[in-house]
Amino acid sequence: MSKVVITGNASGTGDFTIAAPNSNTDRTLTLPDETGTVAILGANTFTGAQTFSLFPTISALSYIFLNTANGYGSTNNKIRRFTNVVNNVGSDITYADSATLGGTFTVNTDGVYSVSFSDNFNAAGNLGLSLNSTQLTTGISGITAADRLTISTTSANQYTTVVSAVIYANAGDVIRAHNDGAASGATTPARSHFTIARVA
Repeated sequence: MSKVVITGNASGTGDFTIAAPNSNTDRTLTLPDETGTVAILGANTFTGAQTFSLFPTISALSYIFLNTANGYGSTNNKIRRFTNVVNNVGSDITYADSATLGGTFTVNTDGVYSVSFSDNFNAAGNLGLSLNSTQLTTGISGITAADRLTISTTSANQYTTVVSAVIYANAGDVIRAHNDGAASGATTPARSHFTIARVA
C-alpha cells in the first residue's frame, strides 16, 4: 500500500517518503533549506525551491452540451444532428455539424471523457454512441462491436432513452450520436440531448 510521510525538525529539514505500490522500496525526496539542493531518487538534482505535483491537472474545462434533434446527415444517415448549442467551452473537443455528415465530436487531447446522449423516436428504435466508426449508413445495432461504445432501445413511440459512456480517448478520435435512423417523435425533438466533457 502506498503512503506519504512527511517528517521534519526544528531546522526545517525533513524527508518526504513515498512507498511505491506493490514494492518494498521506499522513494525518498529530501527537502533541505532554501539554499540547498534537492535530490530525487538519487538521480536528478534541483537547487532552490521546487514544486512537485503528485496528480495531473486539467488546465481548463472542456464541455459541450446540445439539445433538440435536427434529423440526420443526408449521407451519413444514421448520425444524429442537433439544433441548439447550449455550451461549447474549452479546446479539448471540437464539435462540427454537417448537413451531409451529421454531428461529430473530435477529441483534441488524450484523456478521460464522459459522454451522454438521450433520444426519442416515432416508434421503438435503437440509439447509441460510436467511436471512429466508418459504418455511418449502418444502424448502431449493426456496426462493428469494437466501434460501438453503448446501445439502448426505446420501448415505444415517444419514449425517451438515455445512453452514456466514460472512456479514455486519444487525440483524433471521433465520437458520434449514432442511431438506426428513426425519425423523432412528432412532438418530442426537444427531448434529445447530448453532452461530452473531459473529466481527467
